[in-house]
Amino acid sequence: MTDAGREDRFARRMRLAAPIVLAVGLGAAALVYALAPADAPLDEATAAIRESRQYQLAVERIGGKAAVFAAEFNDWLASLWHGRRLAGTLALLSIALSGFCYLLGRPPHR
Repeated sequence: MTDAGREDRFARRMRLAAPIVLAVGLGAAALVYALAPADAPLDEATAAIRESRQYQLAVERIGGKAAVFAAEFNDWLASLWHGRRLAGTLALLSIALSGFCYLLGRPPHR
C-alpha cells in the first residue's frame, strides 16, 4: 500500500473515531453526573485545618509561598476527580480528545 493510501486510511479512522469518542465520553460524563452524589468537600475537620491560617503559615514556613500555592493547586486538582466535578472533567476531556481526532483526520493540504 502506498503512503497516500495509508494516510487516507488513517484519516478515515480518525474521522470515524472523533464522533465515537465524543459520544462515549459525553455519555460517560452524563452517567457519572446522574449517579454521583452532590459535591461534598473533604470532611469538615480536614477542610477546617487546610483553610486555617495556622496551616498556611506552617506550609509557608516549610516551603515558602510556592509551597502554599502548590498545596492549593493540588487540592483543586484532586477535587476534579470526585463527584459531579468528575463528570465535567470527563466531558471536557472527551471534547478535547474528539477534537484532536478530528484534526488528525482532516484532509491534508496538497
